[in-house]
Amino acid sequence: MGTLPAELTSFVGRQRELAEIRRLLAAGRLVTLIGAGGVGKTRLAARVAGEVAHTFPDDVWLIELGDLHDPALLGQAVGTALGIRDIGEESRGRLVEHLRDKSLLLVLDNCEHLAEACARLATELLAAAPDLRILATSRHVLNVKGERVYPVAPLAVPAVHDLADAVGLDAVTLFTERAAAVATGFSLDRDTWSTVVEVCRRLDGLPLAIELAAVWLRTLAIDELLDRLDDTFQLLTPNPVVPARQKSLTGTIDWSYLLCTPRQRLLWTRLSVFAGGFDLRAAEEVCSDGDIEADDVLALVAALVDKSIVITDAGRAPTRFRLLQTIREYGRQKLLDADAETALAHRHSAYFHRLAERARHDWDTGNDQVEVYATVLRDHANLRTALDHDLGDPARHAAGLDLVVTLHFFWLHCGHLTEGRLWLTRALAANPNPSRDRARALWISGYAACLMGDPAAARPLIRQAAEWGRREGDPIVLGYTQMLTAACHFLEGDFGTATALFRAANDRFDEIPGHISIKVLSLGTVSQSEAWGGDPATAVSLAEEGLAASDANGEMRARTHLLYSRSLAQWLLGEYDAAEEGLVRGLRTARQFNDVLGAAETIELLAWTAAATGRTELAAERLGVAHRAWPLVGGKPMLGLRRMLDEHTTCERTVRETLGDARYRTAFKRGAEAATGFEAAIAHLLGETVAAAAPVPAPRETSEPELTSREVEVAELVAEGLTNKEIAQRLVISRRTVESHVDHILGKLGFSSRSRIPPWLARRRGR
Repeated sequence: MGTLPAELTSFVGRQRELAEIRRLLAAGRLVTLIGAGGVGKTRLAARVAGEVAHTFPDDVWLIELGDLHDPALLGQAVGTALGIRDIGEESRGRLVEHLRDKSLLLVLDNCEHLAEACARLATELLAAAPDLRILATSRHVLNVKGERVYPVAPLAVPAVHDLADAVGLDAVTLFTERAAAVATGFSLDRDTWSTVVEVCRRLDGLPLAIELAAVWLRTLAIDELLDRLDDTFQLLTPNPVVPARQKSLTGTIDWSYLLCTPRQRLLWTRLSVFAGGFDLRAAEEVCSDGDIEADDVLALVAALVDKSIVITDAGRAPTRFRLLQTIREYGRQKLLDADAETALAHRHSAYFHRLAERARHDWDTGNDQVEVYATVLRDHANLRTALDHDLGDPARHAAGLDLVVTLHFFWLHCGHLTEGRLWLTRALAANPNPSRDRARALWISGYAACLMGDPAAARPLIRQAAEWGRREGDPIVLGYTQMLTAACHFLEGDFGTATALFRAANDRFDEIPGHISIKVLSLGTVSQSEAWGGDPATAVSLAEEGLAASDANGEMRARTHLLYSRSLAQWLLGEYDAAEEGLVRGLRTARQFNDVLGAAETIELLAWTAAATGRTELAAERLGVAHRAWPLVGGKPMLGLRRMLDEHTTCERTVRETLGDARYRTAFKRGAEAATGFEAAIAHLLGETVAAAAPVPAPRETSEPELTSREVEVAELVAEGLTNKEIAQRLVISRRTVESHVDHILGKLGFSSRSRIPPWLARRRGR
């Protein structure tokens, strides 16, 4: 599935560079593209990755690091991009485990500000995962042993003497294509070629500088453009010792800045406070004051879009906007120079506090939780920026604690447990004095520990929160601490005590107005405890009560938990068909919220239902998917719950004995290899395979290429689910030879992915 972005504009030139980088990537496992900002490192890396993607069975994954500033979150960011979502406190260990047997290309983009952290991570991952390759972009080397460095140079602009020579220059082609896109009628001809060449030369062939300059042909003639370059670059060179290409880039951005109106410039600098993009409402509230009215922001943003300063990410409403990283950094420097960054950061933080509070209220009351999650996820980077700002300023530590606890639903229920625990730990350390928010942070931290199967870590946190709750008489804090104390007993296998405490907490929540979400979720916890404790009939009744309340109140997130609890009880009662129907419904809900724990529990129980109904091969396959799903949660598999671990062992033993070891391993591997991440695991269980989304073309009557006997043999093993390494061992040939055979098979058949081979082979057998 991968994460390479689609190319929105044409890729121009760089054929020699592409070939050389591919060669380096074939010979070495870490290649770093270095060069000045704006030289085109990111675009070049993405194009190379796209060209070699078919050689990596587990695809290519691009991780954009430009908006990530905390090295502690690097592992979390990489894990999220890989589909792990929440990888536990030992993020590097989790990544190592996930990547150990993978054959994939990891593209780490914009590493310079996290260079040491990226170097350490790359060293550890490459040592543990022999089939991993990394392609990095940075403004300087990472200094990792075995690193192959490729300096990305600007596009060459040598002396040319006629139009024919000019047409052959990549820099000229880039300028001409971008200019023609904004200036109707512009073309490279005998009247313009020499001026275009000179413009590109003055810009030192820097792609970003060329693209920014080309936009102005909407307003200026090509000769006027050259004249203005003559005037401005000499004046705006900031430092005589800066390399020429960096002077040109700075000059280009400076020049674009000067050609904006004063209010456009002011908005540009203010928009740089946003991380990961923004919508119009955010821009209006954060960036308006006496100098810019809120009603004027839309027109100013539109003007900056026209000047290619702001980029529009059109799609589902609300429309998102963003600044390129280089443009954003320029604007932030202007804010610093004007001593305006702190005040704007305060406004930015205040806005996202309000957004988070609205989201929390809607979540707790069951008001369109799917949209609440989408809203928070869209502004995840901005919320991180606000948290960094608040917790980095002693005067705002309390505000930072408030924001952390307000986002409790996002950390706990939407697959961000590890990150949430990091922020909670930091916020608690910054706010040592007793307060309601500190008590909330304590129970939220305890909740997160329980969800990761760690009652020992949870108990002292819950105890501190409960002490404050009793002292202050806070019913909500006491309700949560009672529920979490029950959870600790549950995880330790003391279901009798757990059920009594869960019921008491449920009664306490019933007495509190509002808080629909926790009331419904609480019924699921009681149900699950009753099921494991030996009363599955009562468990079914409680889960159905919760589902009815969900329907009545619009609560969505708890449905996976409730459906799982009911299905667990039905499985214990031998009602396997009903259990499976509920589990499939729950899986679809889990996907909507990135609910990795709910999905992992559900997939596990789906394997048990298949085994109980004699579908042993399907059970083995589902166990393979579950094997990949549990690590996505972080913490202990199956929450460390002994009953679950025992049932898992029983299921595995029964299925293996029925199928035999070879058939079991084949089916298990099929599930494990299909579940390359959270989305892939769910899609596989629901039958939404890649092959189904992109049907294999009908066979050609006479022109379909013939495979050699060895290629057919390799194709058969690919269809069995074997990796290139396993095929090499089976056929006693080198892995490189297998890769070559697979490349030839894909090329002959016109396929972009090895997932297309099994259905083609099945049709071939049927002819």
